[in-house]
Amino acid sequence: MRRRQAREDGVEEMERFDFIVLLNKIPTEGLERSYEIANPSGAGIDLAVPLEGPINADFEIQRLGNEIQVTGTVRATARLQCSRCLAPFAHAVAGSVEATFAPPPKLVEGDHQHELAQDELEVEPLVQGGADLRGVIAEQIHLNLPLKPLCREDCPGICPHCGRPPSRRRRCS
Repeated sequence: MRRRQAREDGVEEMERFDFIVLLNKIPTEGLERSYEIANPSGAGIDLAVPLEGPINADFEIQRLGNEIQVTGTVRATARLQCSRCLAPFAHAVAGSVEATFAPPPKLVEGDHQHELAQDELEVEPLVQGGADLRGVIAEQIHLNLPLKPLCREDCPGICPHCGRPPSRRRRCS
C-alpha cells in the first residue's frame, strides 16, 4: 500500500493517515516523527490563517500503558494583516507540544452525559486506537498567533485624516 503520492513536480503528498500514530505500533523505546507539510488542507489540517511555506513539526512519541505521550515543536510562517496599518506581513509561529492521548472515559449504561474531571480536560481522546496529530499541529499554530498582529512594534497605523497607510500618505488636510 502506498502512503504518499508523488505529484508531477516530484513533491510527495501527505495523506491523512500519515498523522495517526497507533498505540499498538509504538515500540518500547518510542518513536520520533518529523513532518514538512506543504499543503495543510490537503492533509486534513484545518487552519484559520493562511501560511507562507510549509509547516514543520517534530515529535517524540512514547507509549505509557494505554496512553500516548507526545512532545515536540510545531513551526510555520503565517500571513497576517497588521491591526494598525492593515498591511500584510509574515509572522513566524512556533509552539511547544505536550499532549497526552488516552481512551475516552467509559460511560455508565443509560448515562448519556459524563462530567469531565480536571485531569480529563487535558487529555486528547484516542480515536480508533490511535493519536491523530493533525489537531495538535493546528492547535499550536492557532495558540501561538498574536492577539493583535502588528507588522512592527512602532507601526504608526493609518492616517486618521486621509485613511492611507504610512507608505501612501501625501499631505493631508
